[in-house]
Formats: sequence, structure tokens, C-alpha cells
Amino acid sequence: MKRTLAAAAAFVAAMGLAACSSGKSSGGSPSAVSTPSAAASSSAAASPSAAASGKITVYAALTSANGKALADAFHASHPNETVEMVTAGTGALVTRMETEAKAGGVRADAILLADPTVMPQLASEGILGSYVPAAASQLPETMKGDGWFGAFNFYNVIIYHTGTTPVPKDWSDLTNPAYKGKIEIGDPSYSGTTLAMAAEVPKLAGADFFTKLKANDVKIVQSTNTVGNDVASGARAVGITLDSVYRPLAKKGSPVQIVWPASGAIPVPAPAGAVKGHEDNPVVKDFLDWLLTSEAQQQLVSLGYAPALGSSNAVPVDAKVVTVRYQDLVSQRSAILDAFKKVFG
Repeated sequence: MKRTLAAAAAFVAAMGLAACSSGKSSGGSPSAVSTPSAAASSSAAASPSAAASGKITVYAALTSANGKALADAFHASHPNETVEMVTAGTGALVTRMETEAKAGGVRADAILLADPTVMPQLASEGILGSYVPAAASQLPETMKGDGWFGAFNFYNVIIYHTGTTPVPKDWSDLTNPAYKGKIEIGDPSYSGTTLAMAAEVPKLAGADFFTKLKANDVKIVQSTNTVGNDVASGARAVGITLDSVYRPLAKKGSPVQIVWPASGAIPVPAPAGAVKGHEDNPVVKDFLDWLLTSEAQQQLVSLGYAPALGSSNAVPVDAKVVTVRYQDLVSQRSAILDAFKKVFG
């Protein structure tokens, strides 16, 4: 059954921010993809700015492949405009922007990240601009803030290699000794989507969840994409990752299964916005506007993401999704990372 944004938004309730790893982020060093060729129909695209042309750079917490596909689709509907995607995890991209800002200026024109809690920080550091597309008015307050809007949604879930027994049903099941040496998760200091998982799962599975997970010989990797690939290959039997990591693997026939945890999957909006000083660039405006068009939303669905606007069958109708108070996570971010580091080093 299809699930509308209104339903999905309820799950991300109470996210009234002032500006609120395979996040979707790629592992390793940031990579850049320039897209001179068209790759998608532009029939539903927003009208480009008058006489707009040129090239912009977007720092995006996407895989290199998904970054290229998204940039190609934009170029198809805006033939005179090109996007170069620099892809990496949210943590790596934020560090890069802060370093560049101190060295004379951020080299990106726009950002598309995987952690809404970093947006107030970027605003306070003079990195986040103010431009928000008019179409963002269609989003609930839970999906936007000062200078940013949610382009799509991620959900933290459990996946397992086909044939694994017992099959986990909820977060707390991962502490079962039967999974000792078989579990892999992302690093919240690198992966923005994993930060929400690190904050919320102990509330659902017990304050000692990560201590028990460490005792179960869990493996920590940077990217949730790495988690997906390792579970698909059988290197690890079970992983905490994203629904958007699972779908492409399942689509190509990898032996992976998804579990929407009984106590609740953990939603994360993907915040997008302009870099300060670049808000008036017509190509920046066109790209950000385009992200909320039906064309772009369907492109995002085809890449495995849950849309911000419109409907899809991305989230099962009977799946439970928790409410994440992202305004609390903004102030607790350092404490969450310190607590995780204290357990895992």
C-alpha cells in the first residue's frame, strides 16, 4: 500500500528545529562527479530560471552512483545547468566545509546532507544560507527549518543475510549471543543517519544496548553502505543500516532481507539548502527548487529513498516508526557521540 508524506511526517513529529555513515553516504574520501549528459525526462521539472546557465557544486551525503544519477536527472531537465556532486558522509562533509570556511570560503554552492542536527551548527558558523524553495511550504514543519528543507527521508532499520537464524524482529534481539561476531553497524561520528540511531535505539532496547552489542563483538564501520554490502556478501550476518541501502541491494538480487523493528524504525530527513553567499545563484535556486518537483521525487524513489512529497510504497503500511525529537538531538549531539565513543573507543 502507498504511504503519503503526511503519514510519514507524523513519524518525524516534534522536529521544530530553528535550523535543523552510506547516510546515504559513500565510504572513504569525498568523490566528485560532473554530469554533462542527460539521464532522465524533464516533463515534470520546474521551469528553470530565466536564461540560467552554469555549473554548481553540491556537497551531498549520497553514494557516488546516486549522486551522479541525481545530477544527471537535473541536467536532463535543465540542459544549460550542470551539477558536480562531491559525495561523502555528513560528518566528513561538515568537517570539509568548516575547514574551507576558515581557509577563505566554502567551495560548495549547495548541500544535501543526511543529518538535520548539523543544520543549526552550519547556520551559526555562517555556512548555511537562507534560500528555501516555495514548494517547501507543502512540507510540514517537521520537515523544514531556517534555511533548509527535507528533500527525502531515510529510515534506520535492520537487515540480515538470507538464511540467517534466528531472524531478528527488534533492536533488542541484536544482543542475543547467537549473533556474536555477526553484527555490523555504522559510525555516528561519520554517518549522519547513524547519529539518530545511536540516540534512539537505547531508548527502545535499553540504556545498556551498546554495551551489550560490544560484548557481542559488533563491528563498527564508517558507512551504512558498507554495512549493506558486508551483509549482502555474507561477511556479516546482520546489520543496522538504512532502508535506502537495502532496496538497491534487493533490486539486484542480493541475498538480503529487511526488518522494520517492532519497537520502531528511526526516521531521518535529508536536509538540503544553499551555502551562504550563493543563495542568489540562479542555478542553485533551480537545483533546490527541482528537488521538490514530482520529477525529482520520483527520481529519488527510483534510487531507493522515501519521498518528501507524493506517495510511494517505501514504508510498509504496518511499519512502526518512532517520533524523533530532533530539537533535543541538536543540543545532545556531542553527548551522544561521546557516549558511543566511550563504549566502542
